[in-house]
Amino acid sequence: MELSLPDNPTQADLVVIENYLKSAKKKLSSSNWGKKDSYGNKKTLIASKLIIFQPSQRVKGDNYSMRYYVGDRKYKVLSLGTNDETKATEKALEKWRVLSNHIDGGGSVFEKSIVENLDEYLNHLQGLVDTEQLNKKTLTTKKTSLKKLRLRLDIFQKLSEIPENNLDDYVTWRRTKNWDRSHHKNNPKPPSNLTINTELKDFKGFFDYCRDKKRFTKEIKFPYQKVDWKKSIEKNPSFSDEDWSSIVYYTRTWSKKETTSNGKLRKNNFYRLVFVEFLKILSNSGMRVHEALKLQWNDITFRKKYEIENTGKSNERKRERIIARIQIAPDTKTGRREVICPAGIYLKRLKELYKKEEGRMPQKDDFVFRNIGTKTSKNSHIGNALSDSFLRRIWYEFRDDLRDDKGIEFEEAYTLHSCRAYYINKRLELGVSPVVVADLVGHSIKTMERHYKRIRLRQLESEIVNVRRKKLEESDFQTFDLD
Repeated sequence: MELSLPDNPTQADLVVIENYLKSAKKKLSSSNWGKKDSYGNKKTLIASKLIIFQPSQRVKGDNYSMRYYVGDRKYKVLSLGTNDETKATEKALEKWRVLSNHIDGGGSVFEKSIVENLDEYLNHLQGLVDTEQLNKKTLTTKKTSLKKLRLRLDIFQKLSEIPENNLDDYVTWRRTKNWDRSHHKNNPKPPSNLTINTELKDFKGFFDYCRDKKRFTKEIKFPYQKVDWKKSIEKNPSFSDEDWSSIVYYTRTWSKKETTSNGKLRKNNFYRLVFVEFLKILSNSGMRVHEALKLQWNDITFRKKYEIENTGKSNERKRERIIARIQIAPDTKTGRREVICPAGIYLKRLKELYKKEEGRMPQKDDFVFRNIGTKTSKNSHIGNALSDSFLRRIWYEFRDDLRDDKGIEFEEAYTLHSCRAYYINKRLELGVSPVVVADLVGHSIKTMERHYKRIRLRQLESEIVNVRRKKLEESDFQTFDLD
């Protein structure tokens, strides 16, 4: 295409001319590529295998490139990023050594970038979720881990550039450069050995995937840390009876407060009321947080049980208990199982809360812990299950209010998962078989044994158990037998 030049070009004309010249130059460069005169200052480093040169037709810069033979009449060209011949020579020889080893190991030099491989791997994992071969919660965990890997590999372009010892200092890096206490107000300790091992395991999954695709041949060293399983249980420590009582007693006033601890007017107390029942349901069922949030009302059935209660002076009365049979969803950590628990009374209260707030009884396919919105909510979230992040925020808010209002600050780093640990410990202390408890909470016997070892046998004496039952009942922990 010929370009007519105006006598008095405008600014727009000049832009057109400039773009035309760039296009023509690029086309010329492309047409001359591979010809002898396209290799300026050519220097052979390894006969018939490796040369360095300055592309004579390049539009920008005069940096050296390297061209090396990869077999099957194919060549690979890479920029060396320097116009210094000595440095270019050193870089070329080093790159050739790395890439030759990579090829000899069965790898390809026409490889995708690290970012492309990571994205492909995540798509692969999503496919496993879509076909129910992988739990959605597990995918979320892996995505979080792989964000750390992206940061670690940011200085490399290709898989072949990653050294085998790239992760040797990962533990130190993760607990220093990748962790800032000021950003973790509610979790002020660096990641544990267990967390780091989980991340490394997820990294290994990525590298194994690339190895199966014959894109990676090296043996990456993973600095797995020794885990003290006794301490790992304490990651989400069980409430002490005293602390649990403090929590329950404070919720009775906290849930009705119309102002925050700093005096601001609270917009909506409904979710506080929901949160209170949420705590009691978790602590009386042993469910995991994500298991509870997946529940719909059609997963729950109720039955009544009556007990004869001695009130003193030979007086007896019949006491109604409500047992809940809960079907845990199959796409949770331990798959489908049935939980039989005494949390029926709290689930009934929860249903009444939603009825009062919405003016209708919850439907069978409604989530038990359902987002009904607020005055400022986006409609897209209404009807969905409440998120664990939302409930965690309420938990942190509750702890702050308890500290500010009552001066109570727990020594232990309790989390919402402490409810589950509390249920396990209390059931064991009440004399329930570890095998039964393991079945109820979806634990392995091995894990349950670690809990059980922490329960002193003397605590299981009948007199002590009876005293404990009374105190627990006062703190909204249901102790009656489920048989």
